[in-house]
Amino acid sequence: MGRNYHTIGHRNTRRDKGFRQKPRRTSFAHRPTIMKTSAQHARWLLRLLWEVDAAGTGLNELDWDLLLHVARSNGVLVRTAQRLVAQGLTVPDAFGAAVAQERRRIRSALELMRHVSLACEAHGITFLFSKALQDYPDFGDDVDLLVLPRSTRVDGGIVAALPATAVRRDLGERFAGATTYRVAGCPSPLDVQHGRLGMMGEYGTFPSVLIRHAQRSQVEGMEFAVPRPEDQLVLQGMQRVAGRLRIALCDILFTVSTVRRTELDWDYVIATARQHGALPGLSCYLSYVHEIYRDVCWRPLLPAAVCSSLMLRGWGRIEYRDGGYRFPLARVNGRLYWHQFRHRIGVGDWAGAGRLCLMPIVAGARLIGRLTRAPEPPAASGHGVVLAKPLTHVGVSD
Repeated sequence: MGRNYHTIGHRNTRRDKGFRQKPRRTSFAHRPTIMKTSAQHARWLLRLLWEVDAAGTGLNELDWDLLLHVARSNGVLVRTAQRLVAQGLTVPDAFGAAVAQERRRIRSALELMRHVSLACEAHGITFLFSKALQDYPDFGDDVDLLVLPRSTRVDGGIVAALPATAVRRDLGERFAGATTYRVAGCPSPLDVQHGRLGMMGEYGTFPSVLIRHAQRSQVEGMEFAVPRPEDQLVLQGMQRVAGRLRIALCDILFTVSTVRRTELDWDYVIATARQHGALPGLSCYLSYVHEIYRDVCWRPLLPAAVCSSLMLRGWGRIEYRDGGYRFPLARVNGRLYWHQFRHRIGVGDWAGAGRLCLMPIVAGARLIGRLTRAPEPPAASGHGVVLAKPLTHVGVSD
């Protein structure tokens, strides 16, 4: 391993005992250290956003350019600026300009969500925004819309009044029932899931649960349908590890804030994850978040009773490098694939099992596609970039 990132190890040779091993006492955590690496800045950011008085520790050692890169690439830029300003700190001009640009992007995404909500309601389409608001006042790279109908024909009513262009779908996206649209004037693409979730669309019944339990959330004077916290946590377990390359800081922050809720119904979370075959994924994801939280804050996150109901061992170590917390891909995905396949066979979901059997083919096709794909124009990528001609006629603006 290199020297420019921090490693967290799972110790699989000892008994669990509530998964409460004593945290290592790192020099970065307990005395001023010159922060030169992105891993150190990532850990400092987590402490800043978890602990009210953490901003003063190590502030003089910050590399503001590196901090900006870590915060922006991990979806926590706005919250970072808010916390710093709330504590009377002045950020450099370049950092402030990046925050202002990001806020314009977020505003345009919220306006897009408002338009899509109105369109779905007008056409009688059952829907919710599955992940879009979980990081607010920050925002993900795209607008995630879950609609209950599995036919892409409903998209006509959703994007009819928008200058939207469908992105060519690969084989995996076709199996998953996903379609992506780029909308002129809004740098955040619209990602529509049609009645399915998962890499191969293997979660065919959970979308109905999400929509049935949906609640209304108000943001900047607009109201949107979003999952309730328990369902959102199950969804994190389904989506944050399988097929992913990293766990971003924004996902860790959301999960910790959700787990800290004293009213969280853990019995429901675990039972629902088990029912839909997502308990291994949830266990893996929570084991990593638990370890990261304990390493940064020196105390456990998950209650002992919850730990005893999860599969927290054997997932391998996680480390911050290359812009996020990364884990052993082959080991984790192989184990998750096997558990998921066994679950589908056990409940008689032969269609779901068949979809999983095609996953290696889809993975190979995606690899070939990435190697042969032409670069996208700058306007299409645009994280943090607002296009010059906003959609003023439908309320999408910067």
